Amino acid sequence: MSASDKKKEFRELLNNQYEWPADYLFKFIVNNEFKEELIALFKPHRVIEKPSSKGTYMSITARVSMQSAEEVMALYEKASKIETVISL
Repeated sequence: MSASDKKKEFRELLNNQYEWPADYLFKFIVNNEFKEELIALFKPHRVIEKPSSKGTYMSITARVSMQSAEEVMALYEKASKIETVISL
């Protein structure tokens, strides 16, 4: 499946599961070195940080009011450019 097909499928899934605007829960894992860069994407929304057992990684969770599936996808795209980030 091509990247374009995956994006289309994800957009359809979002549109089937949400009625926009809607609160969307974002969850990521990132190396502590890059956590501030990820957190900055969610300002001014509340972000919950939870360190890994060894303290090397941080779980980042944010509930954000989004206007559309495209807006959700754009935020995931920005997050994917941050080194070591893993979306859940």
